[in-house]
Amino acid sequence: MSFFKNFFNIIDTTRKVILNLFFILALLFIAVTFLISDAKEDLGPVITFAPKKINETTNLNFSFFERETYDLNLFEIISSIEIAGLEKEVEILFMDLTYLDISFTGILEIGNALEKFKNNGKKVIAYSDFYDKKNYLLASYADSILLNQNGLVLLDGFSSQKPFIKQLLGKLDIGVSTFVSGKYKSALDTFTRDDLSEEDKLQTFSYVSEVWNSWKEIIIKNRNKISDSKIDNYINNLGKLTGEFDGDTAKLAESEGLIDILIARTNLNDYLSSFVEEKKIFLKDNLALLKKENSSENGLAVLVASGEIIDGEYAEGAISSENFLKTLNKIDNDKSIKGLFLRVNSPGGSGFASEIIRQRLELLNKNIPIVISMGDIAASGGYWISMNQNTIIANPFTLTGSIGVWAVLPNFKNSFEKIGILFDQVSTNELNFSLFEPPNENLSSFMQNYVDGSYNKFIKLVSKNRQLTIDNTEKIAQGRIWSGKSALQNNLVDSLGVFQDGIKILQEEARISDYKIKYISTSPGIIEDLFASLNSFLNSTYSFFGLLGSIDVQRIVSKKKIETNLICLVCPELR
Repeated sequence: MSFFKNFFNIIDTTRKVILNLFFILALLFIAVTFLISDAKEDLGPVITFAPKKINETTNLNFSFFERETYDLNLFEIISSIEIAGLEKEVEILFMDLTYLDISFTGILEIGNALEKFKNNGKKVIAYSDFYDKKNYLLASYADSILLNQNGLVLLDGFSSQKPFIKQLLGKLDIGVSTFVSGKYKSALDTFTRDDLSEEDKLQTFSYVSEVWNSWKEIIIKNRNKISDSKIDNYINNLGKLTGEFDGDTAKLAESEGLIDILIARTNLNDYLSSFVEEKKIFLKDNLALLKKENSSENGLAVLVASGEIIDGEYAEGAISSENFLKTLNKIDNDKSIKGLFLRVNSPGGSGFASEIIRQRLELLNKNIPIVISMGDIAASGGYWISMNQNTIIANPFTLTGSIGVWAVLPNFKNSFEKIGILFDQVSTNELNFSLFEPPNENLSSFMQNYVDGSYNKFIKLVSKNRQLTIDNTEKIAQGRIWSGKSALQNNLVDSLGVFQDGIKILQEEARISDYKIKYISTSPGIIEDLFASLNSFLNSTYSFFGLLGSIDVQRIVSKKKIETNLICLVCPELR
């Protein structure tokens, strides 16, 4: 009896501890809420924005693996900056961009909000210990750019690198059978070549050059003292120029007009105090104090589709077809939602999952207007889910297109034989699905025809939804990657724009005068988030150099499904 008594005492004590813990957390939440409310009444003349990793998804749940993520998501940051521009007591927005981690699309959208802030007669000041091409691009929107006196401006242009493992596969005696539709669809070159094909070199140089020119155009527009040739000269002769300044990279950046003032971090308070009457300034990030929600009954939903497109239920960092459909169903059933802003940031993935999502978006679009906003990447399957007869906006840094299809079948026959493992089989028919034998003629023929058939469907859907002829569609398809500007010229997108432009389009199409933004989460819950994060970590740990992650071995072995891939493996490597 004493054992059971002790056992139930332990359970009772545990229950009380858990309940008390939740009670304490609730009290802390209420206390913090009151503190924030009080702080909002006195914002002070300087608002500080010091982000680390900016979350561009709309997931609202706490993440166990993203402790460095900024408190506000990208769209909340934009809203808070716009609100700050309307607050009378706010005079300066100070940005410490030292640890900024953000996409180029996000930079353009925050930059747009900064322009509105400055148009209200207010000042933006940017500071960093170190500038690269991302945080410098955002800093260029500021009235003044400050650099640590021991800092550096390191601009290196854009490049795209691709690994080739044909020789490695040969040494391991691993066979790979590839099936491709689209002459620019170069994803599988990593298995079959030792270098870039001429077609791949052509398309890669084209889009990196266009993106680089877009970057320089923005810098030149924002910084009158910098020219196109000056930027290229700085990068191409950085070694020589640094020597001329005895290694003092900060003074070099100042002399080249890249920054305005060299300053020690410890002197920032005094510097900012010189611009405002209130001399006491605390440079603690307080942008979140300006987060507000409109009370309108009309909602415009903001949803982010980010990551590889996969079949099945929720997975962290991916667009899971079943989970995404559930999210779209919730939006469809919410009668307060009058339009959907969908940010697509994906290199693609499963052809089957992409089509399921596209069909559901097409159905939703019959009830509410949809604006597809392409992020840095919306290629292959990412373009597939975007191409319905809805408005599509991209930006100069978007990589899109890659309208092509591929599939791959690996076999480990020779590599297993080398270590003394042999396989034999008996089959009733001549269709050989096996990881331990190369595909026979029947299977090879089937796979290529299957891939070609998927490509033809892709072409027809683009032709229909973008109102292009089949011939014109085929010319701009072939698996070729396009920058946002080229995509606009080829009618793959409707316009170049950012978040603010998409919301304006939705407001006009929904015919509403006022609205509130409703951020839609795709996460099913905090426990699912945790398990999905662990699963993602384990999968990445056991992936083959990150290169064979798209090959679902279990599906091939079980023979349940042969997958065509609508994924641009090159796109995420743009840096």
